[in-house]
Amino acid sequence: MAQVRPDQHSGCYLRVPGLLGPIPADARELVHASPAMARLAGLLSRAHLTRRAEAVTGVPGFTLEPSDRAAPAGPLALLGAGGVPGDDYWFRADPIHLLADRDQLRLLGPETLDIDQEEARQLARAFNDYFRDDGLELVTPLPDAWFLRCSTPPRVQTVPLHTARDVPLGSVQPRGEDASWWQARLNETQMLFHGHAVNQNRERQGSLLVNGIWPWGGGVLPRVSGRWNTVFADDPLVRGLGVAAGLVVRHWPREAEPVLQAAETGRTLAVAPELPVVRDGESFQAWEAAVQDFCEAWAEPLERSLRQRGCASLTLDVGHDVAPRRLTPASRLAFWRRRRSFVSLLASA
Repeated sequence: MAQVRPDQHSGCYLRVPGLLGPIPADARELVHASPAMARLAGLLSRAHLTRRAEAVTGVPGFTLEPSDRAAPAGPLALLGAGGVPGDDYWFRADPIHLLADRDQLRLLGPETLDIDQEEARQLARAFNDYFRDDGLELVTPLPDAWFLRCSTPPRVQTVPLHTARDVPLGSVQPRGEDASWWQARLNETQMLFHGHAVNQNRERQGSLLVNGIWPWGGGVLPRVSGRWNTVFADDPLVRGLGVAAGLVVRHWPREAEPVLQAAETGRTLAVAPELPVVRDGESFQAWEAAVQDFCEAWAEPLERSLRQRGCASLTLDVGHDVAPRRLTPASRLAFWRRRRSFVSLLASA
């Protein structure tokens, strides 16, 4: 496979996490491939597989200084959410639901909670009143994106939320010199939130309780440089990287045209909201609907842009360690590559 780095080409690097699953093998044959899905599959059948460029942030095309540390998702995402991190030490502090599973605890992330801004505000106020003397401040610029300021940088190592999902919590607890103090604060937060009026009301409504936070990605805002001209994303971390690098940053559009127009004149990064994770029949239906919506909005414009040579190159990255696929106007002429169905692409992802 040829290694393609995003900065070597004008055009578009399009990340759509979850577009090709993963989904259980026995669910693939249940997929009803629409004409737009078939069209996108045909386009991708002629793409070159590329190696994934290393990215300390998990987002390609950005460089951080200092570069010898883990990317501080806390202050970067706060910046992307419209906050002002300054020189303070910030964690991401995602709201979670702790679920008892047999003899272990597991967590569900904010995407399962449907928190509104007023609920977030009330829980943050209660937290800040309780932990004021501990030098902790919880801020909630978005209902599902929370951040924790620490007056003293903690000597603790934490695990990202996406790593902690679907594993026993005992294996991903904070570690380090301050781990016991930190774990005690998290336990107190659980008790504080459990008895709060917000959760009493959610329980009456049959909603999952917001009974904890998951701090991770701690640090201070680094210096950032980016190889892109324009960034399209709703994800706070991606937006924060773009803002910190001084790039043009826009929200994820409903249609493909704004992205493809930007890609005609400069290097463009576009990161779609993550598609639903398939865990059961209901989430499968949500994932399938999201895939169909994406293909309806993107398949024909992508094909047209390549045909008319408006977009010099397109790299489609579906995440989950699947090799990105790169298309150029010449890719359409690669008739020797067998046209594949959308279901067959799922099987190879």
